[in-house]
Amino acid sequence: MMRWHRLCAIVAALLMAYVVTTGFGIQFADMRALVTHAPDSDHDMRLLRQHINGTANFIVISYPDYAAAALPAGLDYPAAIARAAALGRAARPGATLRLVEVRTAAGRLAAHVRMDDQDLMFDLRTGAPLPASLLPPPDPGRGFTSLRGSFKYFHRFSYINQAGTALDGLAGIALTIMVVTGFIHYARLYKMRAKIGRKAPFWQVGNGWRGLHRSVAIAAAIPVLWISISGLLLSIDNVAAWFSPPPPKSAPDPFSGDVSSPLRDSELAGMTQRTLAAFHQRMPGTALKVLRLRYFAGYPQGVVVAADSNTSQLVYNAITGAPMAMTEKGYPKVSFPSGWEWHQRLKQIHRGDIFGMPGRWLDTIGGLSLLYLIVSGVVMYFQLWSRRRRAGKGALTWN
Repeated sequence: MMRWHRLCAIVAALLMAYVVTTGFGIQFADMRALVTHAPDSDHDMRLLRQHINGTANFIVISYPDYAAAALPAGLDYPAAIARAAALGRAARPGATLRLVEVRTAAGRLAAHVRMDDQDLMFDLRTGAPLPASLLPPPDPGRGFTSLRGSFKYFHRFSYINQAGTALDGLAGIALTIMVVTGFIHYARLYKMRAKIGRKAPFWQVGNGWRGLHRSVAIAAAIPVLWISISGLLLSIDNVAAWFSPPPPKSAPDPFSGDVSSPLRDSELAGMTQRTLAAFHQRMPGTALKVLRLRYFAGYPQGVVVAADSNTSQLVYNAITGAPMAMTEKGYPKVSFPSGWEWHQRLKQIHRGDIFGMPGRWLDTIGGLSLLYLIVSGVVMYFQLWSRRRRAGKGALTWN
């Protein structure tokens, strides 16, 4: 086992060190933003939330919504939606209504409409136009720089292409092999020690590097495997996406293309009422920050940004009231084989936040442990190899 353990370490040491270091850099940027309660406009915080609620053409929530006040209690939503639509039609006669929304903007109750391809904002009470600067800002794109984005660029080998993430997968395979072979070696040693009455799970034999290396490896085995296997699955999904055939040229871009359909004034009240009924059934007593009506890929949808502790985005079929996911039959086909929703969940598993802050801390501990194991493993290897070479045994691997 130790022969395979050392061989894997020799072959993949530099790759593992690179992937672990850049991955920990991403985690460090995330934890800095989370622990210090960075403002919602912070670049790391914005990139941390990027994509978690859908593709650019699906997402409704934007970073100002996290700190925005809830919509007024007792607001007549059907009347507010109808007034918003009327303001849009008056401003752009003859244009089609593509979305209608009620939200707050700079402390005002605001209407947001899209007439054909133009987004407009109005003060809902006075009907006065509002500046374009108050429109919900888009999800940050690839040109949006931050500490997190810089580490992610190198971690995913983006300077090669999307297939470069295959190297992350190789690192994940190597790390998994090393954890498994290391654990088997530990189990054999522990079994021999237990036979002579030494049942302590941690022990010190040889220099300090070896004892601490063994202790950290055993204590952090679960988070290390968690990071390695989830990273491997993400890599497979990314590489498969790179090889998937592109959509037809006539089709809209699945990530940012317009897949909306016109809204009719006669259906707005019913869509509003069914959306609100579904939302209040799921989250009774919770206020709203945003209510948007639209057609997405042929589905009539009501989208709510809730004023809960997470500022959640919830999407409902505005005819049936059924909850809708980020991946549904008939949606534009994204390149990830797992679909957009599961790809985002894999990311959450990989960085730990699928379990909230405890998962984040465990993932951080796993990353720190990996950094130490790589450094201590390299030090121990060269110590052993130097002694063997002086004894005339210069082979790079041995049992």
